[in-house]
Amino acid sequence: MSCLSHERSGWSSWLPRELRWLSKQIRPLLHWHVASFLCITAGSLLALLTPLVLKWLIDQIIPQRKVGLLLVAVGLIFLGYQGRIALTSLGNYLMLSAAQRMGLTLRVSLLRHLDTLSAEYYENTPVGSVMYPLKEPIEEVAYFGSDLLPAILRMLLTTGFTLATMFLLSPVLTLAVVPLVPVFLITRQHFRRRLAADADAVQDDRLAWSSFLQEHVSSVIPIQLLGQEKRQERRAFRLLARAVRSQQELFTTGVWFTVYSSLAVVLAMCAVIGYGGERVVAGALSVGSLVAFYGFVTQLFEPLSGAADLYARAQKTFASIRQVQSALALCPSVANAPAAVHLSKDHPPQIDFAAVEFGYQRQKDMLHIPALRILPGEHVAMAGENGAGKSTLAKLVARLYDPVRGSIRLGGEDIRNIRLESLRQHICYLPRDPVLFDGTLVSNLRFVQPAATDYDLQEAIRNVGLSSFVATLPDGLRQRIGPGGCQLSGGQRQRLALARAILQQPRVLILDEATSCLDPGAEALVLQNIRRNLSASTLIVVSHRLSTFATFGRVLILSSGRIIGDGGPDSFMLAQATYCKPPISQASTLTGNRELPPSTSVPLSGPSKTLLSRG
Repeated sequence: MSCLSHERSGWSSWLPRELRWLSKQIRPLLHWHVASFLCITAGSLLALLTPLVLKWLIDQIIPQRKVGLLLVAVGLIFLGYQGRIALTSLGNYLMLSAAQRMGLTLRVSLLRHLDTLSAEYYENTPVGSVMYPLKEPIEEVAYFGSDLLPAILRMLLTTGFTLATMFLLSPVLTLAVVPLVPVFLITRQHFRRRLAADADAVQDDRLAWSSFLQEHVSSVIPIQLLGQEKRQERRAFRLLARAVRSQQELFTTGVWFTVYSSLAVVLAMCAVIGYGGERVVAGALSVGSLVAFYGFVTQLFEPLSGAADLYARAQKTFASIRQVQSALALCPSVANAPAAVHLSKDHPPQIDFAAVEFGYQRQKDMLHIPALRILPGEHVAMAGENGAGKSTLAKLVARLYDPVRGSIRLGGEDIRNIRLESLRQHICYLPRDPVLFDGTLVSNLRFVQPAATDYDLQEAIRNVGLSSFVATLPDGLRQRIGPGGCQLSGGQRQRLALARAILQQPRVLILDEATSCLDPGAEALVLQNIRRNLSASTLIVVSHRLSTFATFGRVLILSSGRIIGDGGPDSFMLAQATYCKPPISQASTLTGNRELPPSTSVPLSGPSKTLLSRG
């Protein structure tokens, strides 16, 4: 599920793919980077001042005992050091500001892109894996702009300016040192692939740990109840140990890189001291020039010695860029068609299935609906054994998935030709476990209707039976409910989600076991209120409860992805009484108000034969 794009070949095709991508992110902030570049350039030029002043001091000022010029030299050395620090710090600040802006833009863009991905991606991808690119990889990319990129610029500028000045001082000594520079470059090339592989391994291990941690923290209570804390701790230790090993391997590779590249530094120092000393003895080179040249060699190989670490960290940044690119390359399996339309508010909520076939990746032949029509304002219940396809059919109507073949129409319009934001306004799908947010009751109620009045809120909570509960809260509707509504019971969470659906006023409301935590009497009352408030809307309810079906004028029975029964509740109950012969201990559960035990199944014979079991 990825979107592949082909980059145009041009002058930048020789750059690594990661740098080409990064350059596009930097382009809107180019003026910040130019200002930073100028500051770093000026700082690199000031770095040349100290060795030249030392040469002047040794060759002229000290031999000629010019005390006045000595103060000038001291002032220039101070200016060289402090000016370099001030300009470099300013350049780093400008680069940091640009990098933070780029990181903010990247996070918002990635979050916006993740919001477009479909249910297929989120149902098959761990939450930790989804979240990971938004955290450490973007931090690494921002680090490249705020720290690593200035360091690389300083290295390149300092190297270039230093070589030019060295050549002006002594072309012969410079020619003796320059051939050693390729030693570093060859060493870098030798270690490049290994560093890249080690950096990718670090990213993969961090991703695995992040996914595990997300899953573990969200499941601590079930883990405690199952008594599996030690097992999880052992698994965490293995993941962390693997992450430590991969980090150590990356560090070790960088160390060997440094060891081999330092040979160039040692050989250059020996060449300068040996050959330069001989030139001084012969009178062809002044002592000041030798000292200045030695200082330039140190200045030349100082950034090159640190280049090993910079390169290793750059590879880590490139691995993070690849992580972000991979996330941005994901494409939704359900997307807006090029000519998708918006629906009017009074668009008829009639639903038509025509030769619909659908299957998940793990289950190819899941659903077959040759024809199905649900009229505007009709109230339909769906029954069937677990895995019969009830929820799948409901999700197809809400367009969480697209059918493999056939079409689903809403008011005569193929839902694939309706813009998703418009379709979501018309169709509300509520699952068994509602999504609530860390905030107050009122913030969750107004999540889809920010303009809802206090009266609207009070009416909504009254219709779902939450008024008495809210009256007991110290802060009423302003009471915080915790992450995911964790401070509410299962029934209270479902009631709150139902109240939010009433406020949304959808044209089609789909309840996929969204009342399963309510007792039958409360469920009947809530459904009655929903029908009264959404009298013109189409209502589809998925349930395993026999008591639910008695209140519906139409019941669809599914089995193995096919509709095997379509009729009124009377025929459905008659089929139950005629064909179902449960033990006496179970018979009472069919006629009373209690739900069926979890292990109970109710077979139907004839045209409506299916298995009804509580999920």
